[in-house]
Amino acid sequence: MEGMVVNVQKGLYTVESNSCSDLVNCTLRKKLLNQSRTAKNLVVVGDVVEFEPVLGGKGVITSIKQRKTRLVRRGAGKRGMHLEQILAANIDIAILVFAVKDPPYNISLVERYICSAESGGIEPVVCFNKIDLVNPASIEQDVSLLRKNGIRVLLTSTLAGNGLEDLRAIVQDRVVVFAGSSGVGKSSLVNSLLSSSVTKTGEVSASHHKGKNTTTSSQMYTLPFGGKVIDIPGMREFGLFSDDHAVEKAFPDIERIAEGCRFRDCSHRHEPDCAVKEAVASGEIDERRFRNYQKLTARG
Repeated sequence: MEGMVVNVQKGLYTVESNSCSDLVNCTLRKKLLNQSRTAKNLVVVGDVVEFEPVLGGKGVITSIKQRKTRLVRRGAGKRGMHLEQILAANIDIAILVFAVKDPPYNISLVERYICSAESGGIEPVVCFNKIDLVNPASIEQDVSLLRKNGIRVLLTSTLAGNGLEDLRAIVQDRVVVFAGSSGVGKSSLVNSLLSSSVTKTGEVSASHHKGKNTTTSSQMYTLPFGGKVIDIPGMREFGLFSDDHAVEKAFPDIERIAEGCRFRDCSHRHEPDCAVKEAVASGEIDERRFRNYQKLTARG
């Protein structure tokens, strides 16, 4: 039987059967457990799997279909830093949620999320949430730069209702994942789409401006107006697990100017006649954006 994984929690996988839409709680066949040496997790929400029914109305996942797209980060901590952690699979769009305040966003982190989405074949949409807490003009520079480089940007507030119709139009009839740090309001946005409080929402600590992680497992929901949405737990760190090509794709302005460099393999660090360094010096390329580009393309 074939189905899609709609929930993952502590080694248990809920699969929605393609044949009857029943939900079946599954475990992994033992031979699959040692199949991957490079990933921290083998099966994620959005995966299409083959499974066999067993006694008690449960099932065993026997194989995983090839993923069309996937959202990945570097594994957290020292043990996980050399492994990829797959967050969700077979997604059309990644809604990358960042709070403009409580906790405030870091534009370098925004760019890392964009790189991860694009490297996995997913369209990134940046969502600046809690926009009612600030003057929108205070983030206009970042918004303009992202849009200039082809990234769709939403300004939302679940309290004031800003941007929710635009969000709904983007996710309708698509498979979408909501990703971001703890406390940025992902679950509140998901609830607004579902027209119900299906997911828990949390507060942000006033002392360190870090959110409480209210989503404890990855879960897929079917939208009442068409489409599916995946809510994944908030992340305190987001290391990039991709190649330089993905980074270059996320910085099209720098790559365009790099065509004027003297050397085709210019690293934009020490070579003479570097068009990129000249553009940074003249202000054509934002210096902070260039520093983040260098950090993401640095080879250890």
